[in-house]
Amino acid sequence: MTRLNEATERLKSALDRLDQAVESRAKARSNGEGASDDAELRAALAAAREENENLQNLAGEVSSRLDSTIARLKSVMEV
Repeated sequence: MTRLNEATERLKSALDRLDQAVESRAKARSNGEGASDDAELRAALAAAREENENLQNLAGEVSSRLDSTIARLKSVMEV
């Protein structure tokens, strides 16, 4: 697995944990507990989602460039 794929997987895992934390805080808040961290968690979740989207886009670009490079190398080797 490439470093980019590993980073993407770690980010997805982090997003899942943040989602769970936000849900847990929301439940606690509805019970009258710990509302102060709710906004911070939501901001962290939004930032993590944005970073995940950026990494997904980067992975697509890298994949496309690699495909192009491989195709060029193959054509050079055939000559």
